[in-house]
Amino acid sequence: MAEYITLVSSLPYLPPFEKAERSPITRLRLEQRLHNLEPEDARQLALAEALVSWRLSLAKPKTDQEMLMRCRAALQEITQTALREFVEFRIVQQTILAALRIRQTNSLSESLFLEQVNGANRWVGVIASNWEHPDFKLEAVFPWIPDARGYLEAGDANGLDRLMMKIIWQRLSRITESNRFGFEAVFAFVFKWDILQAWLARDADKATSRFQELIKEVKNGS
Repeated sequence: MAEYITLVSSLPYLPPFEKAERSPITRLRLEQRLHNLEPEDARQLALAEALVSWRLSLAKPKTDQEMLMRCRAALQEITQTALREFVEFRIVQQTILAALRIRQTNSLSESLFLEQVNGANRWVGVIASNWEHPDFKLEAVFPWIPDARGYLEAGDANGLDRLMMKIIWQRLSRITESNRFGFEAVFAFVFKWDILQAWLARDADKATSRFQELIKEVKNGS
């Protein structure tokens, strides 16, 4: 596996997204550095970004079914272990959020949930089997579910975004620690940068509007 000592060393420090006042690097400058990636690493990173980058996958919401179908197809091409595990981690997040949104709209709609995300991952069956439980009996595995449910019930899209961003950020920090000068450190930086950019561009009114769009989307699909 390629090492990217020079590339990683050229990347600036990323402050925690909530404390950042500006981005320390533009996308253009970042792209210039990413040109030093091996072609296959660059291709796999592009596939993953198109699927689970915060700006690309969440700024313009698609149906949960479409998103998960695209993820399953792309995962066949993402063979780099750490990157694949990160994408799968994000798919699980989206699966759980989809279940919470669908149930909030229609508490008896586990069939709709199964229709939209069946086969996405091993947690789908567990969620459907425990549909009436507030946290699908998964709070021990995913302790963030009660907080996410609370934000959804309160209509607090900013709070939900912040929670999900924190979880992803922490995961990416652990990935960086696993190989500080490898591809892991590079793609972790890219996805952290993506979160930071999304946070800096946030707007309370737009976030509330996006939340309402997500709820409307579920209603239209039921």
